[in-house]
Amino acid sequence: MKSLGVVRRIDELGRIVLPKEIRRNLGIRDGENLEIFVEDQTIVLKKYSKLKDYNDIIESICELTNNIYNINFIVTDRDKVIYAKNQEQIVSKDLDDVMLSLIHNRESVNNTDLMEIKFGNEKLIGYFNILPIISSIDCLGLIMIYSDIKLKEEYFNILKLLASIIVNKIDIS
Repeated sequence: MKSLGVVRRIDELGRIVLPKEIRRNLGIRDGENLEIFVEDQTIVLKKYSKLKDYNDIIESICELTNNIYNINFIVTDRDKVIYAKNQEQIVSKDLDDVMLSLIHNRESVNNTDLMEIKFGNEKLIGYFNILPIISSIDCLGLIMIYSDIKLKEEYFNILKLLASIIVNKIDIS
């Protein structure tokens, strides 16, 4: 583990401040959750993805829907792709600034034009419908449909349904 040479004092409530440079380098945004655990004698802070805890359920829901409608789904958390039907090369790839902006602003895309989206060093060109997955007040990530051909209008409603199912499952657990 590389030391950055930063020392911080713990206050009377047990809090420490993570330096802005470290947060920026690791992509840790205000209000983001961190997982805290101990390895040997080391305290480890790790970015936490609630959606990753439900990856099996997300995969099942998307696979079932794909079997009915033959739709390719992509699901992300706040940083990376966690599921991609027929686009496995983008799984675990970082989101580009456009996707991060959609998450931050809780925006959806119901696109009728060709669009290019980058996932790490991979690029997809096609038609996308994109919807944020919002649980309580948190935007957990995005669910999207990707296709080489124009998407049917009803597909956006399917995205809304799947996002609702995912959120309900997370909120019930």
